Amino acid sequence: MNSKYILIATAVIILLTSVLTGCSLLEKSSGGETATTKTEITSGPKIPKKVNDLVMKAAAAKKEVKLMLEAEKSEGKLVVMVKLDNPEKKPITSVQSWLSFDAAKLKGIELNTDKSDFSLPAPYDNTFDNTNGLMMLGRSNPEAVTDESILMAEVQFEVLTEETIMIDAYDYRDDLTGHMSVNTVIDGTPYNILIQPESPTLIVENQ
Repeated sequence: MNSKYILIATAVIILLTSVLTGCSLLEKSSGGETATTKTEITSGPKIPKKVNDLVMKAAAAKKEVKLMLEAEKSEGKLVVMVKLDNPEKKPITSVQSWLSFDAAKLKGIELNTDKSDFSLPAPYDNTFDNTNGLMMLGRSNPEAVTDESILMAEVQFEVLTEETIMIDAYDYRDDLTGHMSVNTVIDGTPYNILIQPESPTLIVENQ
């Protein structure tokens, strides 16, 4: 009989232990651990630093600079001011601004950079190719230029026609492989931040 009671008592103890263990697990699942999990979900996922850096770099490299050509015509001459509109004051280290024109209507005679906001010719001498109708302008600066309005050059043409004159941006591309770019350097890498110019870029009506 004693053995029978011992077996019954043992079974009761095992049953009580199982019930208490189950209750303990329920308390934990409804308490601190779940609360911690909820807190983590509420706080949201953390953005990795590398992803954040890429977002910042993309914003800095966004194309926001516009080519501006301002013209004045008088006594058989056409003077064109080649400028950049830089509303976000982005740091610009160098530019290429090749312009194309009809060689039967215009002849390049002077490319003046004395008042340019960029102090150096780069990557070549600034000049005309009057046979093919090209003005080749490239400028750079030891320190980045951050003005809102930037002067690159004053260009003078001889007018050979009574017809309407058009000047166009030559060989624009999104990257730096073309001949029309405004370059900024981000983490040692240059980017073209020039908005694609309209075509034609400048129209001068006969007066």
